[in-house]
Amino acid sequence: MTNAFGYLTVLISIILGLGITHLLSSVARSISRRATIKFYWPTFVWILVVLVLIVQVWWVDFSLSGQRQWTLAGFASTLLIPAVLYLMSFLVVNESDDMRATYFENRVWFFSLLMSISFFGALQQLLVEGHVHGGVDLIAKSAGEILIVGAIIFRSDSGQKIFAIVGIVFIVAYVWGLFYYLPTPA
Repeated sequence: MTNAFGYLTVLISIILGLGITHLLSSVARSISRRATIKFYWPTFVWILVVLVLIVQVWWVDFSLSGQRQWTLAGFASTLLIPAVLYLMSFLVVNESDDMRATYFENRVWFFSLLMSISFFGALQQLLVEGHVHGGVDLIAKSAGEILIVGAIIFRSDSGQKIFAIVGIVFIVAYVWGLFYYLPTPA
């Protein structure tokens, strides 16, 4: 690991760690207050999706350790995805006692932020690596964007439950299929 990457990755890790901390403490708080909480299982599915994405971002960012030249724009673009995931962790679960109401109140914001991750990933690739990845990764992200648009458009309870199931299967398959091995630095 280069000194520059070791230095820069600290801030990335802090932001990702804060997102994980919020999600896990919110789940623990919900369990401890289970008598007064109105649970909504799609919330827990999306909590799991955000956790998987946080770990995946941390995992994949190791590939940046071979990057020799860093610019402020490149580093700022690298911080965008962790920042979005942190915001998503607060939108998916908050202090409310009614998870379903919170879910539907924050649904459009949550999925809009989820949609922005692909865009910010492409921006990071362009600014840090000098090109945008194509192939299977691009196809998978495009399919994911279509699913996210569906989750924004279809407001029904049953539609949201279907998108939660499809979403978790999709993200686990995407991460497992493309990022099973630690990426080698460029």
